[in-house]
Amino acid sequence: MSEGADDSEKTEEPTPERRKKARDDGQFARARDTGAVAATVAVLLVLNGIWGDLAGTLRDFCLQCFHEPLLLVRGDMTTVLEQTIKVLIMACMPVALFACLAGTAAGFAEAGFHPNLESLQPKLERLNPIGKLQKLFSPKEGLVNIALSLLRVGVVAAVAYSVLEKEFPRLAVASRGTLTLAAVQIGAVTFKVAAWCTVALGILAVVDYAQSWWKHEQSIKMSRQELKEEMKGQDGNPQVKARQRQRGREMLKRGIKKAIKEATVIVTNPTHVAVALRYHPAEGAPVVVAKGYDEVAQHIKKLAKELGIPTVENVPLARGLAEKVRVGRTIPADFYAAVAEVLAFVFRLRGRGRGVRA
Repeated sequence: MSEGADDSEKTEEPTPERRKKARDDGQFARARDTGAVAATVAVLLVLNGIWGDLAGTLRDFCLQCFHEPLLLVRGDMTTVLEQTIKVLIMACMPVALFACLAGTAAGFAEAGFHPNLESLQPKLERLNPIGKLQKLFSPKEGLVNIALSLLRVGVVAAVAYSVLEKEFPRLAVASRGTLTLAAVQIGAVTFKVAAWCTVALGILAVVDYAQSWWKHEQSIKMSRQELKEEMKGQDGNPQVKARQRQRGREMLKRGIKKAIKEATVIVTNPTHVAVALRYHPAEGAPVVVAKGYDEVAQHIKKLAKELGIPTVENVPLARGLAEKVRVGRTIPADFYAAVAEVLAFVFRLRGRGRGVRA
């Protein structure tokens, strides 16, 4: 935070709440061609995997149509329809399915999964073309969009021309060969052109995403005044306070579980207070390793039961230890006699072979 900065200047990093609000409003970093590039990659991979079977199916279909041309004249369309449906299913269904999945996955990768039903509600302002036209022809946004579109077209054209120039001898040889050889050569060159154009668009999409991310980060930055107002709002928000209390209780319980494993006995009142004591002769006096009230006290008793640590009900001792002794401190001399009786009881149980942990 720089000194002398105006409170209205957006110089502060956005808080999680600000990021969440921006995301709910549909503001996040994105690239224009991410979905298209992902879908194209999926299409190329699927075609590469099924090309042999697809070529065989197309060959059988063509042979069927040209071998019995009178089927069309006689009106018997059953065989032709069956072959047509078979070809369409094999050629279109896997390609369309994987393209849809890849485009959807790319969208989730950019935006994450944040369902917002409000965005599905009809809004009349979305039908107003004036705002879109103003943005399209604005000196800043319009020129940038036009420049990016021309860059895409230019890059794709340059890549396609470069690949075709190198593959032209291959196509020339195919023109003098059989129909099958020509089809294979044309298919291979077409696949290569599509693959390299997709790589070029992918690189542009990465650059576009980086620019969009930087622009998004700058747009959601906060001023000092906005930061102060958000903190004030959170301080008075009961939901935020409830979450903070819940996180505090969870952290306390995790720390208590570790401490209870070292306890010798749990002193309770019996329902609202629980104090865990550890006694080792080398330490001299017993030490309070954990304590709690109400919900935390019940949690301490539950852990003690799971770990086999004895629980002793002593209302005045439990209350006195909880009020006067901090966690990690040894007990004062005023409690020696009462605690000694409790420890003696625990040691007697252990001596009788009750399986009680001391």
